[in-house]
Amino acid sequence: MSGSREPIREGGFDDLREAVAPVSERFTAAGHRLYLVGGLVRDRLMGLVSTNDHDLTTDATPDLVREIVEDVADAVWLQGERFGTVGIRIGDLIMEITTHRAESYVGDSRKPVVRFSTDLHEDLGRRDFTVNAMAVDVVDGQLHDPFDGRADLAAGILRTPLSPEESFGDDPLRMLRAARFHARYDLVPVDGLVEAARSLADRIGIVSGERIRGELFRLLEVADPTPGFSFLEDVDLAWRVLPELARLDGDSRSTALARLATTAADPVLRLAVIAWSTAGLAESTVALRLSGADAVRITGLVDGADRIRMGGAAGGPWSDESVRRLVASSGPILDQVVDFAGSVGILVGDLPVALGRLRGAGELDDLGPALGGDEVMALLGLKAGPEVGEALAWLAELRLGEGRMESGDVAERLQGWWSTRASG
Repeated sequence: MSGSREPIREGGFDDLREAVAPVSERFTAAGHRLYLVGGLVRDRLMGLVSTNDHDLTTDATPDLVREIVEDVADAVWLQGERFGTVGIRIGDLIMEITTHRAESYVGDSRKPVVRFSTDLHEDLGRRDFTVNAMAVDVVDGQLHDPFDGRADLAAGILRTPLSPEESFGDDPLRMLRAARFHARYDLVPVDGLVEAARSLADRIGIVSGERIRGELFRLLEVADPTPGFSFLEDVDLAWRVLPELARLDGDSRSTALARLATTAADPVLRLAVIAWSTAGLAESTVALRLSGADAVRITGLVDGADRIRMGGAAGGPWSDESVRRLVASSGPILDQVVDFAGSVGILVGDLPVALGRLRGAGELDDLGPALGGDEVMALLGLKAGPEVGEALAWLAELRLGEGRMESGDVAERLQGWWSTRASG
């Protein structure tokens, strides 16, 4: 929806101000101001449910913030103090209090330069978009909106407080954030914003892979991220963020993006959908600094879906052996693999029914060798060595191929195989 919207809810901030009162009173007593800021204010004006995390800004320097809150907070963390942020917890309420600041990248540096300020409006002017450049004084409840963010929310407009060239130049990651705000809030970029992003697209190269990954994951958490990816394509950023997706032809890319909108809003799961559509994400896995766990999960989902594609008879009946082999290869993400296969258009046939039947019969419990190494050595008269490993591998294949057997039958089959092997 663009253009005129329903009026933004008046909302009121009294409950939020009351929640932070134990802290705000101390700031007032120390001669400093404290403001609710950013997404918390935006979401309240939109009538959205607020989280238990509160972002605030102040004219007090970080060392003073630490002094002011240390006696009232149940916990304080200072990891972000050098960037102006002190985190605290009071009961269940989490607050991040940040000194007014301006932040920008210089040249080709990957690390932003932070400068503290005592001017609230300067702080708001250096934020990403006007809809985030609003603050509420926790003492008197006054809304500070120097860049008409509330009006932009009502009109469905995405606009930067300063010129888009200056805003995106200060922090190129804001170009990716624009894609998310366009997709999540249906905010239409004002004239000049797309052009500015396109002209500065190269500057995304100075942003770390970790920050890009974080913003991409937030886009992938949007119910339908498709408009955001269209924006990235329009501003020449798609191939810089997910080159494998950008290289697909138009129809294949549209199919892949359509699948995202029908897949659960789990960033890693949706990256797996893209990986399936593009035959892998090797380049992006490195560039985005994906964690080992995320990379393994993506590979497991894609490989598992491929096994399902090959394992069933064109969506027909599944043999018990095929089910056992799928379960053994998929491990703990089996149910995710089955759901994922359906989400990328693979016919799973009677696989869910077969899984239920074999699970009920205990056929999928412990799919490893029925005998242990010591038992194998005792039965075959072997000492520890490669031959024991070979026998265990044979037993594992027997379990997957023929299912559960009584231990006596397994021992007899093993001895028969070994005798044949020895004579051959």
